[in-house]
Amino acid sequence: MNYPKRFSIGKMYQREKGIYQKDDNCISKPQSRKTQYQIDYINQGVKLQNVQLATFYLKNGLPYRGLIATDNIPANYILVQVPRQLIISSQTAFESSQKAFYFKHREFFLDHEDGEEHAIIAFLIMNKREGIRSKYYRFIDQLPQDVNMLIFWSEEKLKLLQDENLIHKVYKKREDYKQTLLIFKKIMNTTEEEFQWAYTNLYTRDFGHNLKYKSMVPFCEFFNHECVDVHITLLSKDDYEKKNEINNINAEYKKNGKKGKKQIEGFYADEELQSVQSSSDSDNSLDLDQNESDLDYFIADQIIEWTTKKELQEQTYDIIRDYILHNVIRYQDKSSRYINNVKKKIINWKEDEDFDYFCISSQRTENFKKGSQVYFNYGRLSNRELLLRYGIALEKNKYDHVYLRINTAELLKKRVSRIFQKQYLSIKLKYTEFPFALLKFSKAIKESENQDYYDPQTVLNIINIQTELKGLTKSIELLQQFKSEFKEDLVRSDHLLKNNKLDYDEYFALVYRLEKQRILQHNIILLQLAREILLDPERLEYTCSSYESSQYEYTYRIILKKYLDQILKQ
Repeated sequence: MNYPKRFSIGKMYQREKGIYQKDDNCISKPQSRKTQYQIDYINQGVKLQNVQLATFYLKNGLPYRGLIATDNIPANYILVQVPRQLIISSQTAFESSQKAFYFKHREFFLDHEDGEEHAIIAFLIMNKREGIRSKYYRFIDQLPQDVNMLIFWSEEKLKLLQDENLIHKVYKKREDYKQTLLIFKKIMNTTEEEFQWAYTNLYTRDFGHNLKYKSMVPFCEFFNHECVDVHITLLSKDDYEKKNEINNINAEYKKNGKKGKKQIEGFYADEELQSVQSSSDSDNSLDLDQNESDLDYFIADQIIEWTTKKELQEQTYDIIRDYILHNVIRYQDKSSRYINNVKKKIINWKEDEDFDYFCISSQRTENFKKGSQVYFNYGRLSNRELLLRYGIALEKNKYDHVYLRINTAELLKKRVSRIFQKQYLSIKLKYTEFPFALLKFSKAIKESENQDYYDPQTVLNIINIQTELKGLTKSIELLQQFKSEFKEDLVRSDHLLKNNKLDYDEYFALVYRLEKQRILQHNIILLQLAREILLDPERLEYTCSSYESSQYEYTYRIILKKYLDQILKQ
């Protein structure tokens, strides 16, 4: 079963949200009326190509800044180009006239694991204090005063998230913030207002995930996030001249109503994009909740419990051993690699970046229409991560997920003695994958209803259709119970989001809750469709859209493919 990419869940949501289409509500100034910020940086080599600053609006009318397409933008096109010397990095801060200050407090800057962040925060505060005398006055002056990260939300607003785990992460980050503030007060006599301004602007505008150093890049901070194929490209002078040639050719093709076809070898090869892509290669794609889901541990515990009930043949022991080695031990190895990867290194600022231009480029499939908002992909971020880092949440975010916190003692008729002694099990649900973990657990519930143990082969593998149907039905039942805990009606989501009494925090908290429900509903539909297909064997070998006529069901079929292929093999 081969399906076209245009029916993927990401493409479906892009169409529903009108990504790439003209936004009739945005407000932009005529291109001839440039701000002094634009004029200064353009004179220093910044290039904006077919984009300019504009004001956009949330569904309830709240304004926010972004970039608008001033003309139709073809694929493989540089949107913003910034010379490397204009980037404000931790190296910029260290090599400034304040180098002696950083050495004086080297335990906080040079030798500290967060020294890069501390250096830029100090640099921003110093330059803000200098006012118009600062070389970076234009950049400093346009930074917003009221960025409200999640750690600054009130207790009442945090409760609106209905996510105790996320709130716990907020408390931890808030403590770190307070400790850092105390040190800045001591060494710089910093006010809380100064520190909060520098802290929020750094952490919400840091492009350093793809660079050697933490960095803030003029103009690029105006890109808002969406799940689009627009990423960072780092170019040398020679590379830039070649890429600029492609831009000009594509623009010429566009004027003549033709598709731009010319590509220079080495740029955007079919096998793999040659640019630096933040959505796949940076630590942006690390999952904040990576260690929460523990179904493999749970099943391993139950396998061991089961082995005490029976006398097993040597072959069966081999099966159990292989499962534990490949699913549990491997999972532990991944976790330890994750810990090593995020461990910060001490920076010496001696190495220069090895590129000349920092560019934001559209890739092979992106074509923004004139008048549309032009987005940048911050990375594969769930709404939980977006809230924690930036204080925002996206509707229909294909990278979003939700955790089901399940009380195993209540659901398993015979309480299982577990090695890890954990009463609760977390199961992760996504938009882009079939809920295999939930189905396995649901089959375990059904299999253990009338006995003290179950056959793990029945749970881990597809044995027969009847067992699968029982598991699917139980899974749907569990998800409907979780969905009933939310008070908002998902059908009225647009109406709820248009409430002009909501402030920014309340608006994004509402988006966060609605998206949890949407993921649950999405997985309920997946499971219902899977059950319908298993009840009608003729639909199992479906290869065209004769049964599912709607775009939605065709998209669900793509996600179901792995599960249905396993059924067919049986």
